[in-house]
Amino acid sequence: MANHIIKHLVIDIEKTIGNKLLLLGVRPYAGYKEGVKGEQEGLAFNCLSETMDFEKVDIKVAGIMKPPFEFDGTPVPVEFEGLESKVWQDWNNKGEVKLSITAKNISLLANSGGKQIKLGGDKT
Repeated sequence: MANHIIKHLVIDIEKTIGNKLLLLGVRPYAGYKEGVKGEQEGLAFNCLSETMDFEKVDIKVAGIMKPPFEFDGTPVPVEFEGLESKVWQDWNNKGEVKLSITAKNISLLANSGGKQIKLGGDKT
């Protein structure tokens, strides 16, 4: 019965992942129909969420085949428009509950407030 409840959960994704996201990586993603992998549908942006205790989250943006800004792999602060999410259970991984996040658009964060997150133990 619990697995039926999951599909009815409503998540405020903006409050869940916050607005301080650091882009770490970009990769293409493909759609699946009836378990069969199809063509590339867009890009998945791997981000670090400060609000979620620095957990990594993937956010998919359909319809774009390259980032709308220069990205050389160096982490940069970004923001998303039109965020939506759903919760699902991965039965191939002991029923682990996972979050699927999509957005309409991504852009560089105009004002990071002067605060930067340094990776790899760098000192500010």
